[in-house]
Amino acid sequence: MANNQQENATSAQWRVDFTTGSITRNIWLLAIPMTLEQISVVVFQLGDLFWVGKLSPQALAVVSLSGTMRWALTSLAVGLGTGGLAVVARYVGAHDPTDANQATAQTILLAAIVAFFLAIFGFLALPATLHILGAGPDIYQDTMTYLNITLVGLLSIVLMQVINTLFRGAGNARWAMAIGGGANIFNILIEPLLIFGWGPVPKLGVAGAALSVVITQTLALLIQLFLLLRGVLRIRLVWRFLQPNLALMWRIVKIALPSTVQMFLRASSRVTLLGIVSIYGTFALAGYGVANRLLLMAIVPGFGLGNAAATLVGQNLGAGKPGRAERSTWLIAFYNLIIVSIIGALYFFYAGWFVRLFNHDPHVLYFGSHSLRIVIGSYVLLAVGIIAARGLDGAGSTMPTMVINALTLWGIQIPLTYLLAKWGVLGADGVWLGLSIANVFNALLLTYWFKKGNWKQKEI
Repeated sequence: MANNQQENATSAQWRVDFTTGSITRNIWLLAIPMTLEQISVVVFQLGDLFWVGKLSPQALAVVSLSGTMRWALTSLAVGLGTGGLAVVARYVGAHDPTDANQATAQTILLAAIVAFFLAIFGFLALPATLHILGAGPDIYQDTMTYLNITLVGLLSIVLMQVINTLFRGAGNARWAMAIGGGANIFNILIEPLLIFGWGPVPKLGVAGAALSVVITQTLALLIQLFLLLRGVLRIRLVWRFLQPNLALMWRIVKIALPSTVQMFLRASSRVTLLGIVSIYGTFALAGYGVANRLLLMAIVPGFGLGNAAATLVGQNLGAGKPGRAERSTWLIAFYNLIIVSIIGALYFFYAGWFVRLFNHDPHVLYFGSHSLRIVIGSYVLLAVGIIAARGLDGAGSTMPTMVINALTLWGIQIPLTYLLAKWGVLGADGVWLGLSIANVFNALLLTYWFKKGNWKQKEI
């Protein structure tokens, strides 16, 4: 009896049932904290650019390249969170806390194992990778330093993101927001101290930006583990469930593998895209780095709304309500379309003003504003595609999104941007145009596949 009480979440945490009642109410109960959490990510990234931009355009290029490479590495482990989310959401929707707790423990165990081996791989492959990507002598050493610090803290970075994904799948969106958002805000506060130094704290430059990420993510992870062990959420960490359960691990991996592959495809395509942009030099890299962060800001509300869609789809399928899952997703897509259209209009007409917030160099301003104006149009369609993709993830139907991302990223985006960069007459604008065309195809295919509705019959 004691073990059962310890394994189950408190009854209060199970009173909010996202499979009944008003769909609109449930959407915003989940979406508001999830969106605020994602906005905090953008605030952190923009703050990162703001502080690093005060060093030099070269420092901006270092952070742009290093941040993308870090994302490529972590995506291989963080993708496991999607598999865990789908399984946990189903069990929560079916009101089965014991199995939800077991899925939580096995997902964390898998993520820790993968993160460990990724860190080792990263240390071995980093020098050769930077040479392949064409990191010039003006940024090579700082990029190495930044990424080496990141690799030391990779376990904390990965586990924090995976556990927050599990929180969302269980419906504990406010806790995910508080922890993720708190970590990002704290990062902004301590980053300038580490970058520029103060009192006994030495000036670390770009290395300080990397160190602040590791520190804040580690602190956030400790808070997550405390909450999971106390059992104050819908899910809890039970020690005996950390013993490897190969059957459950395989169920999680089967769902997570396509999602992990697609995340890696997206991340690695961005790294490759940076290599293509570097054809036009360090200023182009810096300008694109600023524009990319601003573009991310346009779809960050969509990430929060998409996470809500994944939770609602998973829990409603677990409750045997596929029609409700579909209605929830289309309504969320409509909300996101309105938001991105408004942000997109502001970016198009005031691109130079937004880029100038982070760097006044005329070359950075030129590349950044052109990239922002050309690419933002495709994000209006991408607003719907993002929600459709997250709805598929919540259902555990991750294979279609993997195939679509492989096709559009590596079959369209990379070849097209390279051809336009090398042999086009548009210069760097050809790269931004190729990126936009790939985004449009990606959005249309994801939306079409979700509309087909095969995901409603997905068993996990």
